[in-house]
Amino acid sequence: MTEPTTGDAPRPAFLLMTARITDREKVAAYSQALEESGLYAAHGGVTQFAGVPSNAVEGWPAGINAVLARFPSRAAAEAFWFSAKYQQDIKPLRRGAGKFQVAIFDAI
Repeated sequence: MTEPTTGDAPRPAFLLMTARITDREKVAAYSQALEESGLYAAHGGVTQFAGVPSNAVEGWPAGINAVLARFPSRAAAEAFWFSAKYQQDIKPLRRGAGKFQVAIFDAI
C-alpha cells in the first residue's frame, strides 16, 4: 500500500492503542521502559494523549484507556512498532497486563 502524501511530504500518521488494563504495575513498567528507550522520539513520535477519557460522551466502555501518538509518517510509525527494540525488549513487559488493540491511521 502506497503511503499517502501531502504535497511532496508523507502525511503524518497516528498510532492508537486502546486497552483494558488488568495489571497496572506491569503497564507502569512498560510505560517507563518505553519512555526511557527514546523510541518514540527516535522515530519522530510524540504522545498526544494517554489515559482515560475526560468526558466519555458516547459509547466509550468503562475502564478503557487509550494512547495516541503522532508520527511524521506511516513509515515512521511502522518503524517504531516493528523495531526489534520495541518488539523484543519493551512490548513483552505488558504481556498479561490486559487486552490491547493497536492500529496506525493516516492523517487526513
